[in-house]
Amino acid sequence: MTTSIDPAENTDGIGDGQRTVSAEQIAGALALLGAVDPVCVEVLTRLHLRVYPGEPGDRTAYVVLDVHGVSIGVKRRAACLYLHADTTETDDRLIAFEINGYGETDHPTNPSHPGL
Repeated sequence: MTTSIDPAENTDGIGDGQRTVSAEQIAGALALLGAVDPVCVEVLTRLHLRVYPGEPGDRTAYVVLDVHGVSIGVKRRAACLYLHADTTETDDRLIAFEINGYGETDHPTNPSHPGL
C-alpha cells in the first residue's frame, strides 16, 4: 500500500478511491515477523483497515479501522482532528471516550433512543 492515494485509481470498483487491508493480509504480514504475542495476533487478524483519499483541504487521508464490531475513523483536517465512531453494528448504548488523559466522557450512541 502506498502512502499517497490517487482518487482516480480505483482497484475495487467502489469509485471512491478506497483501499483496504484484509485480515488475511495482516495475518500474512504477521507470519513474516515470527513470534508475535497471541493477544495481538487475535486482534490484528480480526482488524479491517480502509483508507480513503482526503477531501479538499484535508491534511491526511481518512483511515477507518474496523475492530470489535466498531468502525473508528480518523483524519486530519486543515483546522482540526476529526474522529468518527460507528457502533451501529453493536448493541452499545454508550461510548466512553477519553482525550489526552483528561478523564472519560460518556456519549450516548443514539441520543433519541428511548431509555437513554
